[in-house]
Amino acid sequence: MSVSYPVQSMTAHLTGARWFAGKGRRAELVSVTPLPWLGDPQDSPAVRFEVAEVAYGGGDPTEYYQLAVSYRPGAQDDLASAEIGRGHDPELGDYVAYDAARDPEACRVVVGALLAEREQQGPSGSFRFHLTDATGLSTDLTPQVYTGQQSNTSVMLGDVAMIKLFRRLELGRNLDIEVHDALNRAGVADVAGIFGWVEGTWIADGVTRQADLAMVVEKLAEARDGWELALSTLREGTDFAPEAEALGTALAETHHALRTSFPRSSQPGAALAATMTARLDRATAAAPALAAYRSGLESLFSALAPVTLETQRVHGDFHLGQTLHTPTGWKIIDFEGEPAKTLAERAEPDSVWRDIAGMLRSFDYAAASVPGPRSATWAAECRAAFLRGYAGGDLAASDEATLRAYEADKAAYEVVYEVRNRPDWVTIPLGAIAGLAAAGGASPADEHHTAGTKTPSSPAHHETDQHQVKE
Repeated sequence: MSVSYPVQSMTAHLTGARWFAGKGRRAELVSVTPLPWLGDPQDSPAVRFEVAEVAYGGGDPTEYYQLAVSYRPGAQDDLASAEIGRGHDPELGDYVAYDAARDPEACRVVVGALLAEREQQGPSGSFRFHLTDATGLSTDLTPQVYTGQQSNTSVMLGDVAMIKLFRRLELGRNLDIEVHDALNRAGVADVAGIFGWVEGTWIADGVTRQADLAMVVEKLAEARDGWELALSTLREGTDFAPEAEALGTALAETHHALRTSFPRSSQPGAALAATMTARLDRATAAAPALAAYRSGLESLFSALAPVTLETQRVHGDFHLGQTLHTPTGWKIIDFEGEPAKTLAERAEPDSVWRDIAGMLRSFDYAAASVPGPRSATWAAECRAAFLRGYAGGDLAASDEATLRAYEADKAAYEVVYEVRNRPDWVTIPLGAIAGLAAAGGASPADEHHTAGTKTPSSPAHHETDQHQVKE
Protein backbone atom coordinates (compact mmCIF):
# COMPACT_ATOMS: atom_id res chain seq x y z
CA MET A 1 0.00 0.00 0.00
CA SER A 2 1.43 3.36 -1.05
CA VAL A 3 -0.29 5.51 1.58
CA SER A 4 0.34 5.19 5.29
CA TYR A 5 -3.24 5.06 6.58
CA PRO A 6 -4.13 2.13 8.79
CA VAL A 7 -5.67 -0.32 6.32
CA GLN A 8 -8.64 -0.95 8.59
CA SER A 9 -9.68 2.72 8.78
CA MET A 10 -9.34 3.24 5.02
CA THR A 11 -11.31 0.06 4.28
CA ALA A 12 -14.04 1.17 6.68
CA HIS A 13 -14.21 4.62 5.07
CA LEU A 14 -14.36 3.22 1.55
CA THR A 15 -16.88 0.42 2.10
CA GLY A 16 -19.07 2.60 4.31
CA ALA A 17 -19.37 5.45 1.81
CA ARG A 18 -22.75 5.96 0.14
CA TRP A 19 -21.05 5.94 -3.25
CA PHE A 20 -19.29 2.59 -2.77
CA ALA A 21 -20.80 0.23 -5.35
CA GLY A 22 -19.56 -3.03 -3.84
CA LYS A 23 -21.93 -3.22 -0.88
CA GLY A 24 -22.99 -6.76 -0.10
CA ARG A 25 -19.79 -8.23 -1.54
CA ARG A 26 -16.61 -9.15 0.26
CA ALA A 27 -14.25 -6.32 -0.66
CA GLU A 28 -10.48 -6.35 -0.23
CA LEU A 29 -8.52 -3.09 -0.38
CA VAL A 30 -5.54 -4.02 -2.55
CA SER A 31 -3.74 -0.66 -2.70
CA VAL A 32 -4.10 3.09 -2.45
CA THR A 33 -2.01 4.98 -5.00
CA PRO A 34 -1.39 8.71 -4.37
CA LEU A 35 -1.22 11.20 -7.23
CA PRO A 36 0.93 14.34 -6.81
CA TRP A 37 -0.07 17.12 -4.42
CA LEU A 38 -2.37 19.75 -5.91
CA GLY A 39 -0.31 22.47 -4.21
CA ASP A 40 2.47 22.86 -1.65
CA PRO A 41 2.14 19.95 0.82
CA GLN A 42 3.45 22.21 3.58
CA ASP A 43 0.30 24.30 3.27
CA SER A 44 -2.72 23.23 5.27
CA PRO A 45 -4.69 21.48 4.07
CA ALA A 46 -2.44 19.45 1.80
CA VAL A 47 -4.70 17.98 -0.87
CA ARG A 48 -4.33 15.23 -3.44
CA PHE A 49 -6.29 12.65 -5.37
CA GLU A 50 -5.69 9.00 -4.51
CA VAL A 51 -6.86 5.85 -6.28
CA ALA A 52 -8.00 2.84 -4.26
CA GLU A 53 -7.94 -0.57 -5.91
CA VAL A 54 -10.62 -2.95 -4.62
CA ALA A 55 -10.80 -6.67 -5.36
CA TYR A 56 -13.68 -9.09 -4.81
CA GLY A 57 -13.98 -12.81 -4.61
CA GLY A 58 -15.90 -14.94 -7.06
CA GLY A 59 -14.18 -13.66 -10.16
CA ASP A 60 -15.72 -10.16 -10.05
CA PRO A 61 -13.50 -7.59 -11.78
CA THR A 62 -11.25 -5.24 -9.84
CA GLU A 63 -12.66 -1.75 -9.30
CA TYR A 64 -10.89 1.58 -8.89
CA TYR A 65 -12.23 4.30 -6.61
CA GLN A 66 -11.16 7.90 -6.36
CA LEU A 67 -10.44 9.41 -2.97
CA ALA A 68 -9.94 13.16 -2.79
CA VAL A 69 -8.09 13.57 0.51
CA SER A 70 -7.14 16.58 2.60
CA TYR A 71 -4.37 16.24 5.18
CA ARG A 72 -4.21 18.45 8.26
CA PRO A 73 -1.65 18.48 11.08
CA GLY A 74 -4.33 18.11 13.73
CA ALA A 75 -7.95 17.18 14.25
CA GLN A 76 -10.63 19.61 13.09
CA ASP A 77 -13.79 19.48 15.20
CA ASP A 78 -15.99 20.71 12.35
CA LEU A 79 -14.71 17.91 10.08
CA ALA A 80 -15.04 15.04 12.54
CA SER A 81 -17.63 13.19 10.42
CA ALA A 82 -15.36 13.44 7.35
CA GLU A 83 -12.32 11.86 8.97
CA ILE A 84 -10.67 9.01 7.07
CA GLY A 85 -7.76 8.12 9.31
CA ARG A 86 -4.68 9.26 11.21
CA GLY A 87 -1.02 8.46 10.79
CA HIS A 88 2.52 9.71 10.27
CA ASP A 89 4.09 10.60 6.95
CA PRO A 90 7.79 11.43 6.39
CA GLU A 91 6.80 14.42 4.30
CA LEU A 92 3.85 15.69 6.36
CA GLY A 93 4.61 14.46 9.87
CA ASP A 94 1.62 13.51 12.01
CA TYR A 95 -1.64 14.03 10.15
CA VAL A 96 -5.40 13.60 10.21
CA ALA A 97 -6.85 12.74 6.80
CA TYR A 98 -10.31 13.94 5.73
CA ASP A 99 -12.63 13.50 2.75
CA ALA A 100 -11.70 16.59 0.73
CA ALA A 101 -15.23 16.93 -0.68
CA ARG A 102 -16.43 17.79 2.82
CA ASP A 103 -13.51 20.11 3.61
CA PRO A 104 -14.30 23.58 2.18
CA GLU A 105 -10.67 24.70 2.18
CA ALA A 106 -9.67 21.57 0.30
CA CYS A 107 -12.36 22.25 -2.32
CA ARG A 108 -10.88 25.71 -2.82
CA VAL A 109 -7.52 24.07 -3.50
CA VAL A 110 -9.17 21.99 -6.25
CA VAL A 111 -10.73 25.12 -7.80
CA GLY A 112 -7.38 26.91 -7.63
CA ALA A 113 -5.68 24.02 -9.41
CA LEU A 114 -8.29 24.16 -12.18
CA LEU A 115 -7.94 27.92 -12.62
CA ALA A 116 -4.16 27.51 -12.83
CA GLU A 117 -4.55 24.57 -15.26
CA ARG A 118 -2.12 22.73 -13.05
CA GLU A 119 -0.50 19.46 -14.11
CA GLN A 120 2.06 17.37 -12.29
CA GLN A 121 3.88 14.08 -12.76
CA GLY A 122 4.84 12.05 -9.70
CA PRO A 123 6.52 8.72 -9.04
CA SER A 124 3.24 6.78 -8.98
CA GLY A 125 0.94 8.88 -11.13
CA SER A 126 -0.01 12.27 -12.54
CA PHE A 127 -2.87 14.72 -12.88
CA ARG A 128 -3.78 17.35 -15.44
CA PHE A 129 -6.46 20.04 -15.15
CA HIS A 130 -8.23 21.26 -18.31
CA LEU A 131 -9.86 24.71 -18.10
CA THR A 132 -12.44 25.59 -20.75
CA ASP A 133 -14.18 28.61 -19.18
CA ALA A 134 -13.26 30.59 -16.07
CA THR A 135 -16.19 33.05 -16.19
CA GLY A 136 -17.42 33.64 -12.62
CA LEU A 137 -15.26 30.86 -11.19
CA SER A 138 -13.00 31.74 -8.26
CA THR A 139 -11.59 30.32 -5.04
CA ASP A 140 -13.77 32.79 -3.11
CA LEU A 141 -16.94 30.82 -3.87
CA THR A 142 -18.39 28.99 -0.87
CA PRO A 143 -18.15 25.20 -1.24
CA GLN A 144 -20.96 23.05 0.13
CA VAL A 145 -21.19 19.30 -0.39
CA TYR A 146 -24.52 18.00 -1.63
CA THR A 147 -25.53 15.13 0.64
CA GLY A 148 -28.25 13.59 -1.53
CA GLN A 149 -26.13 12.15 -4.34
CA GLN A 150 -24.87 8.60 -4.08
CA SER A 151 -22.74 7.15 -6.86
CA ASN A 152 -20.64 10.31 -7.16
CA THR A 153 -20.07 13.35 -4.95
CA SER A 154 -21.15 16.87 -5.86
CA VAL A 155 -19.91 20.06 -4.22
CA MET A 156 -21.74 23.31 -4.89
CA LEU A 157 -19.58 26.39 -5.43
CA GLY A 158 -21.89 29.19 -4.42
CA ASP A 159 -24.48 29.81 -7.14
CA VAL A 160 -21.95 29.50 -9.94
CA ALA A 161 -20.64 25.97 -10.36
CA MET A 162 -20.55 22.42 -9.13
CA ILE A 163 -17.60 20.08 -8.68
CA LYS A 164 -18.55 16.52 -9.50
CA LEU A 165 -16.09 13.97 -8.13
CA PHE A 166 -16.30 10.63 -9.89
CA ARG A 167 -15.97 7.89 -7.28
CA ARG A 168 -15.96 4.55 -9.09
CA LEU A 169 -13.57 5.27 -11.92
CA GLU A 170 -14.01 4.11 -15.49
CA LEU A 171 -10.78 3.73 -17.41
CA GLY A 172 -10.63 6.07 -20.38
CA ARG A 173 -12.52 9.25 -21.18
CA ASN A 174 -15.60 9.99 -19.10
CA LEU A 175 -18.57 10.24 -21.46
CA ASP A 176 -20.28 13.01 -19.50
CA ILE A 177 -17.20 15.22 -19.79
CA GLU A 178 -16.68 14.31 -23.43
CA VAL A 179 -20.24 15.13 -24.43
CA HIS A 180 -20.55 18.30 -22.36
CA ASP A 181 -17.30 19.60 -23.83
CA ALA A 182 -18.39 18.81 -27.39
CA LEU A 183 -21.86 20.34 -26.95
CA ASN A 184 -20.44 23.46 -25.30
CA ARG A 185 -18.03 23.89 -28.21
CA ALA A 186 -20.96 23.48 -30.59
CA GLY A 187 -22.83 26.28 -28.82
CA VAL A 188 -25.72 24.11 -27.62
CA ALA A 189 -27.77 25.94 -24.99
CA ASP A 190 -29.67 22.85 -23.86
CA VAL A 191 -26.90 21.52 -21.58
CA ALA A 192 -24.99 23.01 -18.68
CA GLY A 193 -21.76 24.87 -19.34
CA ILE A 194 -18.53 23.12 -18.41
CA PHE A 195 -15.70 24.99 -16.70
CA GLY A 196 -13.22 22.14 -16.98
CA TRP A 197 -12.12 18.75 -15.69
CA VAL A 198 -9.17 16.83 -14.29
CA GLU A 199 -7.71 13.59 -15.56
CA GLY A 200 -5.36 11.32 -13.68
CA THR A 201 -2.99 8.47 -14.39
CA TRP A 202 -1.62 5.88 -12.00
CA ILE A 203 0.29 2.61 -12.14
CA ALA A 204 -1.44 -0.65 -11.23
CA ASP A 205 0.23 -4.03 -11.69
CA GLY A 206 2.95 -2.35 -13.70
CA VAL A 207 0.44 -0.88 -16.16
CA THR A 208 -0.37 2.83 -16.48
CA ARG A 209 -4.10 3.46 -16.07
CA GLN A 210 -5.97 6.63 -17.02
CA ALA A 211 -9.36 8.02 -15.97
CA ASP A 212 -11.14 11.33 -15.56
CA LEU A 213 -11.40 12.18 -11.87
CA ALA A 214 -13.74 15.17 -11.68
CA MET A 215 -15.55 17.82 -13.69
CA VAL A 216 -16.68 21.34 -12.86
CA VAL A 217 -19.95 22.37 -14.49
CA GLU A 218 -22.39 25.24 -14.35
CA LYS A 219 -24.82 25.25 -11.46
CA LEU A 220 -28.26 25.82 -12.91
CA ALA A 221 -30.12 28.38 -10.82
CA GLU A 222 -33.83 27.89 -10.15
CA ALA A 223 -33.77 24.51 -11.88
CA ARG A 224 -36.61 22.05 -11.38
CA ASP A 225 -36.20 18.33 -11.85
CA GLY A 226 -38.17 17.28 -14.94
CA TRP A 227 -39.69 14.26 -13.25
CA GLU A 228 -40.93 16.25 -10.26
CA LEU A 229 -42.26 19.01 -12.51
CA ALA A 230 -44.23 16.47 -14.56
CA LEU A 231 -45.71 14.89 -11.45
CA SER A 232 -46.71 18.29 -10.07
CA THR A 233 -48.69 19.11 -13.22
CA LEU A 234 -50.47 15.78 -12.95
CA ARG A 235 -51.38 16.43 -9.32
CA GLU A 236 -52.52 19.97 -10.05
CA GLY A 237 -54.36 19.07 -13.26
CA THR A 238 -52.33 21.59 -15.29
CA ASP A 239 -50.99 21.29 -18.81
CA PHE A 240 -47.50 19.89 -19.44
CA ALA A 241 -47.76 19.68 -23.24
CA PRO A 242 -45.95 22.98 -23.93
CA GLU A 243 -43.04 21.84 -21.77
CA ALA A 244 -43.05 18.44 -23.48
CA GLU A 245 -42.90 20.08 -26.90
CA ALA A 246 -40.01 22.32 -25.81
CA LEU A 247 -38.22 19.26 -24.44
CA GLY A 248 -38.60 17.52 -27.80
CA THR A 249 -37.04 20.54 -29.50
CA ALA A 250 -34.18 20.55 -27.00
CA LEU A 251 -33.47 16.88 -27.67
CA ALA A 252 -33.53 17.45 -31.44
CA GLU A 253 -31.01 20.29 -31.11
CA THR A 254 -28.81 18.15 -28.90
CA HIS A 255 -28.98 15.22 -31.30
CA HIS A 256 -28.01 17.49 -34.19
CA ALA A 257 -24.93 18.72 -32.33
CA LEU A 258 -23.96 15.17 -31.34
CA ARG A 259 -24.36 14.08 -34.95
CA THR A 260 -21.84 16.68 -36.09
CA SER A 261 -19.44 16.23 -33.15
CA PHE A 262 -18.95 12.46 -33.05
CA PRO A 263 -18.59 9.64 -35.60
CA ARG A 264 -21.71 8.37 -37.32
CA SER A 265 -22.55 4.96 -38.69
CA SER A 266 -25.52 2.87 -39.79
CA GLN A 267 -27.14 -0.38 -38.80
CA PRO A 268 -29.20 -2.80 -40.90
CA GLY A 269 -32.73 -3.02 -39.59
CA ALA A 270 -32.70 -6.80 -39.90
CA ALA A 271 -29.73 -7.06 -37.54
CA LEU A 272 -31.43 -4.74 -35.05
CA ALA A 273 -34.65 -6.77 -35.24
CA ALA A 274 -32.68 -9.92 -34.46
CA THR A 275 -31.00 -8.21 -31.50
CA MET A 276 -34.34 -7.03 -30.10
CA THR A 277 -35.85 -10.48 -30.55
CA ALA A 278 -32.93 -12.07 -28.70
CA ARG A 279 -33.39 -9.54 -25.89
CA LEU A 280 -37.08 -10.43 -25.78
CA ASP A 281 -36.13 -14.11 -25.40
CA ARG A 282 -33.96 -13.28 -22.39
CA ALA A 283 -36.59 -10.97 -20.94
CA THR A 284 -39.31 -13.62 -21.30
CA ALA A 285 -37.16 -16.13 -19.44
CA ALA A 286 -36.96 -13.65 -16.53
CA ALA A 287 -40.57 -12.43 -16.84
CA PRO A 288 -42.84 -15.18 -18.28
CA ALA A 289 -45.79 -12.76 -18.51
CA LEU A 290 -44.16 -11.41 -21.67
CA ALA A 291 -44.76 -14.70 -23.49
CA ALA A 292 -48.41 -13.83 -24.12
CA TYR A 293 -47.36 -10.87 -26.26
CA ARG A 294 -44.52 -12.46 -28.17
CA SER A 295 -46.14 -12.65 -31.61
CA GLY A 296 -47.17 -8.99 -31.59
CA LEU A 297 -43.76 -7.83 -30.37
CA GLU A 298 -41.93 -9.93 -32.95
CA SER A 299 -44.11 -8.36 -35.62
CA LEU A 300 -43.05 -4.90 -34.43
CA PHE A 301 -39.39 -5.88 -34.51
CA SER A 302 -39.66 -7.48 -37.95
CA ALA A 303 -40.97 -4.18 -39.35
CA LEU A 304 -37.39 -2.90 -38.95
CA ALA A 305 -36.02 -5.43 -41.45
CA PRO A 306 -36.42 -3.33 -44.65
CA VAL A 307 -34.79 -0.18 -43.23
CA THR A 308 -31.24 0.95 -42.54
CA LEU A 309 -30.96 3.10 -39.44
CA GLU A 310 -28.52 5.98 -39.14
CA THR A 311 -26.64 5.81 -35.86
CA GLN A 312 -24.74 8.43 -33.88
CA ARG A 313 -23.80 9.37 -30.34
CA VAL A 314 -26.98 9.66 -28.26
CA HIS A 315 -27.86 10.25 -24.62
CA GLY A 316 -28.50 6.56 -24.07
CA ASP A 317 -30.55 6.76 -20.86
CA PHE A 318 -33.02 9.55 -21.57
CA HIS A 319 -36.02 10.12 -19.31
CA LEU A 320 -37.58 12.93 -17.30
CA GLY A 321 -35.14 12.42 -14.44
CA GLN A 322 -32.31 13.35 -16.82
CA THR A 323 -33.74 16.82 -17.46
CA LEU A 324 -33.94 20.10 -15.60
CA HIS A 325 -36.37 22.92 -16.35
CA THR A 326 -34.84 26.37 -15.86
CA PRO A 327 -36.08 29.92 -16.45
CA THR A 328 -34.20 29.83 -19.77
CA GLY A 329 -35.59 26.47 -20.88
CA TRP A 330 -34.77 22.79 -20.63
CA LYS A 331 -31.33 21.45 -19.81
CA ILE A 332 -30.39 17.84 -20.52
CA ILE A 333 -28.07 16.18 -18.00
CA ASP A 334 -26.13 12.95 -17.41
CA PHE A 335 -24.66 11.79 -20.70
CA GLU A 336 -22.99 8.68 -19.28
CA GLY A 337 -25.59 6.28 -20.72
CA GLU A 338 -27.14 3.18 -19.17
CA PRO A 339 -25.16 2.14 -16.07
CA ALA A 340 -25.47 -1.56 -16.91
CA LYS A 341 -23.54 -1.17 -20.15
CA THR A 342 -19.77 -1.03 -20.50
CA LEU A 343 -18.04 2.23 -21.38
CA ALA A 344 -17.35 0.93 -24.89
CA GLU A 345 -21.01 -0.02 -25.39
CA ARG A 346 -22.21 3.38 -24.19
CA ALA A 347 -19.84 5.19 -26.55
CA GLU A 348 -21.02 3.27 -29.61
CA PRO A 349 -23.27 5.04 -32.12
CA ASP A 350 -26.96 4.28 -31.65
CA SER A 351 -30.26 5.40 -33.13
CA VAL A 352 -31.90 8.61 -31.94
CA TRP A 353 -35.08 6.57 -31.57
CA ARG A 354 -33.65 5.04 -28.41
CA ASP A 355 -33.70 8.43 -26.66
CA ILE A 356 -37.11 9.32 -28.05
CA ALA A 357 -38.61 6.02 -26.88
CA GLY A 358 -37.05 6.49 -23.45
CA MET A 359 -38.82 9.81 -22.94
CA LEU A 360 -42.16 8.47 -24.16
CA ARG A 361 -41.90 5.62 -21.68
CA SER A 362 -41.10 8.18 -18.97
CA PHE A 363 -44.34 10.06 -19.71
CA ASP A 364 -46.18 6.75 -19.29
CA TYR A 365 -44.52 6.14 -15.91
CA ALA A 366 -45.35 9.65 -14.74
CA ALA A 367 -49.01 9.24 -15.66
CA ALA A 368 -49.16 5.90 -13.83
CA SER A 369 -47.51 7.44 -10.77
CA VAL A 370 -50.38 9.91 -10.35
CA PRO A 371 -53.45 7.93 -11.41
CA GLY A 372 -56.56 9.93 -12.15
CA PRO A 373 -59.23 10.56 -14.76
CA ARG A 374 -56.91 12.73 -16.90
CA SER A 375 -53.67 10.78 -16.51
CA ALA A 376 -53.99 8.81 -19.74
CA THR A 377 -54.96 11.97 -21.64
CA TRP A 378 -52.01 13.81 -20.07
CA ALA A 379 -49.60 11.11 -21.29
CA ALA A 380 -51.10 11.12 -24.79
CA GLU A 381 -50.88 14.91 -25.03
CA CYS A 382 -47.27 14.87 -23.81
CA ARG A 383 -46.39 12.19 -26.33
CA ALA A 384 -47.87 14.10 -29.25
CA ALA A 385 -46.30 17.39 -28.15
CA PHE A 386 -42.86 15.88 -27.56
CA LEU A 387 -42.82 14.23 -30.99
CA ARG A 388 -44.06 17.44 -32.59
CA GLY A 389 -41.26 19.38 -30.89
CA TYR A 390 -38.67 16.83 -31.96
CA ALA A 391 -39.76 16.23 -35.56
CA GLY A 392 -41.38 19.59 -36.34
CA GLY A 393 -44.51 17.80 -37.56
CA ASP A 394 -46.07 14.38 -37.97
CA LEU A 395 -43.84 11.31 -38.19
CA ALA A 396 -43.68 9.33 -41.42
CA ALA A 397 -45.25 5.89 -41.28
CA SER A 398 -41.84 4.20 -41.40
CA ASP A 399 -40.62 6.32 -38.48
CA GLU A 400 -43.74 5.44 -36.49
CA ALA A 401 -42.98 1.74 -37.03
CA THR A 402 -39.36 2.20 -35.94
CA LEU A 403 -40.43 4.10 -32.85
CA ARG A 404 -42.92 1.40 -31.84
CA ALA A 405 -40.18 -1.22 -32.06
CA TYR A 406 -37.91 0.82 -29.81
CA GLU A 407 -40.72 1.45 -27.34
CA ALA A 408 -41.48 -2.26 -27.19
CA ASP A 409 -37.81 -3.08 -26.65
CA LYS A 410 -37.63 -0.54 -23.80
CA ALA A 411 -40.89 -1.67 -22.20
CA ALA A 412 -39.74 -5.30 -22.20
CA TYR A 413 -36.60 -4.24 -20.33
CA GLU A 414 -38.82 -2.36 -17.84
CA VAL A 415 -40.95 -5.45 -17.24
CA VAL A 416 -37.86 -7.41 -16.21
CA TYR A 417 -36.66 -4.58 -13.99
CA GLU A 418 -40.00 -4.30 -12.21
CA VAL A 419 -40.35 -8.08 -11.75
CA ARG A 420 -36.96 -8.13 -10.05
CA ASN A 421 -37.20 -4.92 -8.06
CA ARG A 422 -40.76 -3.55 -7.75
CA PRO A 423 -43.37 -6.21 -8.56
CA ASP A 424 -46.20 -3.80 -7.75
CA TRP A 425 -45.11 -1.66 -10.71
CA VAL A 426 -44.98 -4.37 -13.37
CA THR A 427 -48.48 -3.53 -14.61
CA ILE A 428 -47.15 -0.20 -15.96
CA PRO A 429 -44.80 -1.59 -18.62
CA LEU A 430 -47.04 -4.63 -19.16
CA GLY A 431 -49.89 -2.29 -20.05
CA ALA A 432 -47.65 -0.62 -22.61
CA ILE A 433 -46.56 -4.02 -23.93
CA ALA A 434 -50.20 -5.05 -24.39
CA GLY A 435 -50.99 -1.93 -26.42
CA LEU A 436 -47.85 -2.21 -28.53
CA ALA A 437 -48.35 -5.93 -29.15
CA ALA A 438 -51.90 -5.25 -30.30
CA ALA A 439 -50.55 -2.66 -32.73
CA GLY A 440 -48.12 -5.31 -33.92
CA GLY A 441 -50.90 -7.73 -34.68
CA ALA A 442 -51.26 -9.86 -31.53
CA SER A 443 -54.41 -11.94 -31.55
CA PRO A 444 -57.06 -11.20 -28.91
CA ALA A 445 -56.27 -14.53 -27.28
CA ASP A 446 -52.75 -13.31 -26.66
CA GLU A 447 -53.80 -10.16 -24.86
CA HIS A 448 -53.81 -10.04 -21.07
CA HIS A 449 -55.84 -7.37 -19.37
CA THR A 450 -54.48 -5.51 -16.37
CA ALA A 451 -57.70 -3.90 -15.15
CA GLY A 452 -58.13 -4.24 -11.42
CA THR A 453 -54.46 -4.81 -10.73
CA LYS A 454 -52.80 -3.17 -7.76
CA THR A 455 -51.90 0.48 -8.18
CA PRO A 456 -48.40 1.36 -6.99
CA SER A 457 -48.32 3.27 -3.74
CA SER A 458 -45.42 5.62 -4.48
CA PRO A 459 -44.06 7.38 -7.56
CA ALA A 460 -42.06 5.20 -9.93
CA HIS A 461 -38.77 6.90 -10.66
CA HIS A 462 -36.21 5.69 -13.14
CA GLU A 463 -32.80 5.00 -11.60
CA THR A 464 -30.69 8.10 -12.17
CA ASP A 465 -27.53 9.76 -10.97
CA GLN A 466 -28.38 13.42 -11.35
CA HIS A 467 -25.47 15.57 -12.39
CA GLN A 468 -27.30 18.75 -11.51
CA VAL A 469 -29.20 19.39 -8.33
CA LYS A 470 -32.38 21.42 -8.05
CA GLU A 471 -32.30 24.17 -5.48
